Amino acid sequence: RVFQALRIEVNSEFDVLYEFMEKLPAILKPGGRVAILTFHSGEDRIVKKAFKEMKNLGIYSDVARNVIRPTKKECHTNSRAKSTKMRWAIKS
Repeated sequence: RVFQALRIEVNSEFDVLYEFMEKLPAILKPGGRVAILTFHSGEDRIVKKAFKEMKNLGIYSDVARNVIRPTKKECHTNSRAKSTKMRWAIKS
């Protein structure tokens, strides 16, 4: 966890994700769909909050109400999938 925290800070990963989430609606056409995979709670929190705020602003017509998790079979096949969460949105 310490290594992960250091990597996130050194690579400015959260800053990059914030910037991506801000620019994302501009590259989607109306009705365009996006799905984002996150691998830890910090990333997931940023994506969830951004999608919710942009839905409230009318930028997205629909967003995932619940996170989508990998199945037990997927986790058995690929142990790295265990922490993965997917969220999606549709542009208005």
